Amino acid sequence: MPQAPDNFNLFESLMQIVRSLRGPDGCPWDKEQTHNTLTPYAIEEVYEFVDAVESGNDALVKDELGDVLFQVALHAALAEERNAFKIQDVIANISEKLVRRHPHVFSDTKVSGIDDVWKNWEEIKRAEKKNSPKTSSGPFDFPNHLPALQRAHKIGVKSQKLQFDWANSDDVLKKVWEEINELQVEKKNIDSLKDATAEDKQKAQEAMEDEFGDVLFSLSQWARHQNIEPETALRKANRKFETRFNVMMKIVESEKKGWGTLTDDQKEAFWSKAKKQIKPDPA
Repeated sequence: MPQAPDNFNLFESLMQIVRSLRGPDGCPWDKEQTHNTLTPYAIEEVYEFVDAVESGNDALVKDELGDVLFQVALHAALAEERNAFKIQDVIANISEKLVRRHPHVFSDTKVSGIDDVWKNWEEIKRAEKKNSPKTSSGPFDFPNHLPALQRAHKIGVKSQKLQFDWANSDDVLKKVWEEINELQVEKKNIDSLKDATAEDKQKAQEAMEDEFGDVLFSLSQWARHQNIEPETALRKANRKFETRFNVMMKIVESEKKGWGTLTDDQKEAFWSKAKKQIKPDPA
């Protein structure tokens, strides 16, 4: 039977636990995992960590950060088993990278502000990639699994650095309205195709979806010009709606009303009550 480590404060203790979970007498679930099967869990744990940060609950942040660390340790153990690399190699790699990409801290490179820091960072990254495999992503070498709104924001940031951007947020807003108008055109087109073939309807639907994507992309660029991170803003909006909806349902229940029997006007009235009960989100 594997023995638990004596000191839980040590990083090596965590690695010992992970190796035991993967060992002959370990956990059946942990033993059958691979890098690929664990990927969804890594994504989920990072999102749970983000939720914890946005909640402002330090105890929850600590707990979720531990779950993220477990994912790191588990992937490192998997690599160690096939003699690819060890956790020490991971630590050395990120340490070397941080020192290399911060010459204004760890060497005599001079910077006048954050803009210079970003410029140096990009130049160093380009130098690092000279010997890496070529990709077709061009300057937009972002992870494929990034949420779409976050990716749109990063595309805009990179385009701005390449001096391909709107001059100000007002110019972007004009583009937003232009895209909304084009979306309305496609909506009217769909409405006029009630007797059209299924193929024509599908093409019209795809055209409307394309225009809707342009609206979202343009809105994300407007948000960038206003120093708003669109993914964060949408998460807050989702959380606000969920909170208000849950409060509304409690009010409906407290007044012994049946949700299915309420009219639209009554539902709207309960929604207004819920909004009044909830204080503004400090986040």
